[in-house]
Amino acid sequence: MIMDRIEFPVEYSFDSNSNMVIATIPQLNYISSFGKDFTEAEKNVTEAVLAYLEALEKRGLPIPKIEKNSGTFLIIELVS
Repeated sequence: MIMDRIEFPVEYSFDSNSNMVIATIPQLNYISSFGKDFTEAEKNVTEAVLAYLEALEKRGLPIPKIEKNSGTFLIIELVS
């Protein structure tokens, strides 16, 4: 089993109307998801990122090159 580790910059915000935390991955077409707290938002956006990466793989498209800068990162471990 081979594992690749990819780190994506993630931005968090809070929607006061719904009382939800929103997690967004700007460098992956602004994929986002939400949850009642940071943990749930991160779990949900991780699922969204994995689905997006799976769709890229099925189409034979590469994972976009990610610019590493400072901030918070979402770490995805891929098993191939």
